[in-house]
Amino acid sequence: MTSIRSGLSRSSPWRCLVWVLVAWMGGLAAVPVPAEAAPAPTHLALAAADRAAGLTTIQTFLERKVVRQRLADLGVSPEEIQARLPEMTDEQMHAVASRIEGLQAGGDGVGIVIGILLIVLIIIVILKVTDTKVIVTK
Repeated sequence: MTSIRSGLSRSSPWRCLVWVLVAWMGGLAAVPVPAEAAPAPTHLALAAADRAAGLTTIQTFLERKVVRQRLADLGVSPEEIQARLPEMTDEQMHAVASRIEGLQAGGDGVGIVIGILLIVLIIIVILKVTDTKVIVTK
């Protein structure tokens, strides 16, 4: 049975990479994350704040040139939209605002690609450190 240390000399680049990754993760773990707190509003104030925030989110979204052009293509005028916004219920306002925020939160997927590459790199390092070979056959 071979030892984990077999194949890794003191000056091995993989050994250096492992120590750099250990130091990096230790440094990240040592940084404190600030906490935030605020008093909780009452139910009625929360509902009013949600409606106002939802209305602001929807109006900001509707002010975009691309959105206005698409609505105009569908035959909806800005005046019709402004007339119908106050008629929306709190639930409808919240649902539309949540969907708009969900669209913006998606981003461009760069974080997902970086995460996948980091996971693959960690797997490769673990395989090299343990001197394990992966053989794929048909």
